Amino acid sequence: MFEGVTILTTFAIAMTMVVLMPKLMERLRLPAILGFIIAGFLLGPAAMGLIKEDGPVIYLLAELGKLLFMFFVGFEIDLDDFKKTRTRSITFGVLTFILPFAAGVLVGRLTGFGWNASLLIGSIIASHTLLAFPILQKLGLTQHPTVLMVVGGTIFTDIASMLVLAVTVSVHLTGFSWSFLGKEMLELAIFVPLILFGAGNLARKAIIRYGQKPELRVTIMLVVIVVCAEGARIINLEGIVGAFLAGIAVKRAVRGKFAVEQLEVTSQALFIPAFFLTTGFLVDPVVLKQSITESPGMTFGMLAGVLAGKTVAALLTGLIFRQSRPEMGTVASLSFPQMAATLASAVVGYQCINSQGVRLLDATFVNASVLIVIVTCVLGPILTERYAKQMRQDATAEAKTSSASESEVAVAPDVATERRSLCS
Repeated sequence: MFEGVTILTTFAIAMTMVVLMPKLMERLRLPAILGFIIAGFLLGPAAMGLIKEDGPVIYLLAELGKLLFMFFVGFEIDLDDFKKTRTRSITFGVLTFILPFAAGVLVGRLTGFGWNASLLIGSIIASHTLLAFPILQKLGLTQHPTVLMVVGGTIFTDIASMLVLAVTVSVHLTGFSWSFLGKEMLELAIFVPLILFGAGNLARKAIIRYGQKPELRVTIMLVVIVVCAEGARIINLEGIVGAFLAGIAVKRAVRGKFAVEQLEVTSQALFIPAFFLTTGFLVDPVVLKQSITESPGMTFGMLAGVLAGKTVAALLTGLIFRQSRPEMGTVASLSFPQMAATLASAVVGYQCINSQGVRLLDATFVNASVLIVIVTCVLGPILTERYAKQMRQDATAEAKTSSASESEVAVAPDVATERRSLCS
């Protein structure tokens, strides 16, 4: 039906949907992000077929979009504020990794997977993607202590899950080796400080020397992000971890947004929407049916493990640090979405074949992963928007109450002074 459509016409249709679909979602009181995902489904191979999922152009745009998305998540972090929530971030990070991880290992063992594959399954559902972060940006909550706690916890879950991936793949291919595990830990201990302290300073010096024009600053920042992402891949981490750390590093070294203003505009207009469009490509009714009918225990067990594990982690963290109900709801829903790291790890596990011709993970698991991605990516943003709005209302009310109390304290001495003067 659309075989004669030129690539420029396809681009125009895609960009039109990128503009219109988020607006439609907002009118339906749904997160705008869902508009991109639905547009991707309609344009993708399962519906209209206008865009091929393996096309080199869309792949490049989506890959850059994924990296830029995580870069700006990292860029929103102010390390000075982050230090204030360090204890909370570590606590939440450990809980939100360990609980889903244990659930995933249990589901893997109960559905017939070996220990090595089950450990990988646990790590896959333990990670999460901050898909709903743009909602918090829109509501002005990115510097809220609860949000900083979730973002800090994400560092732990992503790095831990990628480390488990690297170890399980190595064990499947060559057998377990303590030397390999030690090598991975050493590389990680070198890589993280190198990015946090080296990449940011390098970017600042390059911008000072060569970045007089906006287009040059965009180019410099793209190079920094891609190099950090590739550096992460060299040590068997997902590229998004490197991009995320690059965002933190650049924010630390370059105060203000002048270095990334033009890059942010370009990213929000083209690259990041392309990333969400390709997520919509995964929505395939046939695959969804197969996941439900052929492996219900795996599919619903993993889904329950994600939702229950992340929710319990949020509740325990909230009880420990006395957070409000909207804060706990925001924490849980923000950590629901399974996307970038989940799909990447699932595909790597499927493509990992040892010398006996055995895959680490089978196609059934990949299908189940797709369904989990869809459900969590739909449910997470919807709940995040709901709870985050309540959290903002509570914060606004608390600020007004605090302001009123300060005004009363300031006025009280003046009233007393006036009474004394009248009496005299």
